[in-house]
Amino acid sequence: MQFSVRASLEQFTLPHPSGEGKLTISVAAPAAPLPDTGVPVLYVLDGDLLFGMAAEIGRAVSSVAAFPAHYVVGIGYDAGYADVLKLRTADLAPPITADALESLGGLGATIGGAHSGGADAFLTFLTGALRAAIAERYPRTAGGRQILFGHSLGGLFAARALLTRPDSFSAFIASSPSLWWDGFSVLDELPAFRERLAALPRPPRVFVDVGAREQEPPTSVPDGMGVTLEEAQAQIRAARMVDAAREFAAALSDAGVIELRHVAFAEDDHVSAAPAAILHGMRFALGRDR
Repeated sequence: MQFSVRASLEQFTLPHPSGEGKLTISVAAPAAPLPDTGVPVLYVLDGDLLFGMAAEIGRAVSSVAAFPAHYVVGIGYDAGYADVLKLRTADLAPPITADALESLGGLGATIGGAHSGGADAFLTFLTGALRAAIAERYPRTAGGRQILFGHSLGGLFAARALLTRPDSFSAFIASSPSLWWDGFSVLDELPAFRERLAALPRPPRVFVDVGAREQEPPTSVPDGMGVTLEEAQAQIRAARMVDAAREFAAALSDAGVIELRHVAFAEDDHVSAAPAAILHGMRFALGRDR
């Protein structure tokens, strides 16, 4: 892989939590001078797709004195796009019922929906083996904020990590979260989340975003997605991306999340919302609210 990042870049591998294969870990150190300790870390899911973008944004904003320098860590597979679609589903999505999988039609096969269910193990990997490796290689991150960014299925993963283990990160950025997965079953965690949140000495910051155009019916379907245009339009309607993100943020507020920001990016769709979410989500996660 090649990235247009001018900051120091390192890549290494770690065993996949399933025991099969390896994950490619990409780390961009900020170009700006660093304090001895307390440097924040942004963990970016879907590193094959989003790490380069997040690292370049981090490098650029870290050159501004008001924006803290931070490490960017991408978790990826170093695989082709078709394989990444399936590998990410296995790691980022919780299990899906047979009926919910059938409702996805050909898209379910394209993204490997039948092999989903590894989200809990993947979260344990992020907070265990990966975090330990980062702490060892970059000791200046000791005491720094640990921030999770996920988009789409990664946004679903971030939302579920927040609900089930709100102490696992200092801040969660759930960008265009696929809350529709398995019939919105992730929302079943909300009652228990209220109690988990109340037990924390310091609740996390939470940023939930979506592109304001994500509920607009598509006029075409990319090749290889496994669905017709009519099926894609029906799935977009059922996903309720914009409404669901707004309702999710409201539910988090009702559950007791105090430091919460919800944004619907006015001109963005599902793809173009990602870079805006990285920039504005990190600004909020780092306490730069304005």
